[in-house]
Amino acid sequence: MTLKSSFANVLRAMRGMRNITQREFADTTSRTYLSKLEAGRSSITLDKLEQLSERLNLSPLAILTLTLSEHTGQSANELIATLRDEIRDLEQDGCIPGLQATLGDEPMIGRTARAPRRSAAKTSRATQAGAMQTELPFTD
Repeated sequence: MTLKSSFANVLRAMRGMRNITQREFADTTSRTYLSKLEAGRSSITLDKLEQLSERLNLSPLAILTLTLSEHTGQSANELIATLRDEIRDLEQDGCIPGLQATLGDEPMIGRTARAPRRSAAKTSRATQAGAMQTELPFTD
């Protein structure tokens, strides 16, 4: 499945869960463009992602996480754990100076202790053992 197809599935599912018709997106985007996105025939821009996210009452990150989960087969929790590790590593390596990267309530800037990086196998086992997954009604 392509990334565009995965995004299309998530967009259709979220719109359906919110009971929003394509017509009700008229204040956000044209029905033609929305139809192309939901059919996987068009790619979304960051600006449009932000607008659709607002209309769906979700963060752009939630939509992208669900899209990547659909695309890769990894759970959203696994993807979020990987994201946290990547941000932590980038900050600790000094790759994001001046950015306000934070994990939770504790700012990452100035942190000195390096957290151990979890392997994919450990992350997968931890997620399977301790996390609940929500099943979304994706259709092919």
